[in-house]
Amino acid sequence: VDLVLEHAREEDFSVTDGAARNVMGALGLGGDKALRKVGDLSGGEKARVALSMFALKTNNLLMLDEPSNHLDVPCIAALGKALSEWGGKDGSMVVISHDRAFCETVGFTHVGTVKDGRLIVEERDLKDADWAQYNLEASTSIVETTADNNNNGATSVVPPLVLTQEEKDELKRKRKLAFNAPKQIQKLEGLVEKAEAKVAELDTQMMEVGTDVGKLVDLSKEKEILEAKVIEYMEEWEELEIILEEVKNSDASS
Repeated sequence: VDLVLEHAREEDFSVTDGAARNVMGALGLGGDKALRKVGDLSGGEKARVALSMFALKTNNLLMLDEPSNHLDVPCIAALGKALSEWGGKDGSMVVISHDRAFCETVGFTHVGTVKDGRLIVEERDLKDADWAQYNLEASTSIVETTADNNNNGATSVVPPLVLTQEEKDELKRKRKLAFNAPKQIQKLEGLVEKAEAKVAELDTQMMEVGTDVGKLVDLSKEKEILEAKVIEYMEEWEELEIILEEVKNSDASS
């Protein structure tokens, strides 16, 4: 909570301890978790600390890359609701996400899709066709209803997205990975916590050895190796989270 408060008070000294705790609690960092050191938190909990920090600081533009990764369902719902109410007329956000439920909770004024190496931005709501690329079993067209200038419902048919064999093989590969992803993510979380605890232990040892340069060098090298492993674990964790969301969206579109 001290780190979150320090960040928030860089611009607004009126932010209270209670306000910080309320935001952190809504993101699953209530009770004694708010008092822990960042080094003692898991990767997912660190992400929630970062979200708490931006939620308390005045901004008029947010750029979020997969913000729902590493968060549980209640936290994703709380974050989506908070973002849906954020900014008013003076605030804007750019969000990259594979989480359909999260995107629908936030609600967007524009949707950007990447096609043939180009980014196409449209002023509209999300629609079923936006998630069609994740649906391996799609065999029927998607029916959409739009309104014409006379306020009459007009129905149009969007042809199903045709995947190449290479794209189908890639999605099948992701389905296999997604099957074991929950267990692997749990394993990675344990590895991250263990490595970060060891890094904290090394920091303590480095403080204790004082001016012994030889020991400091050895401890520093060991710390660098562990920190590199943590980065690898987190990258694999994030990739699995993305794959899980893609497969979930595929199932939801079936």
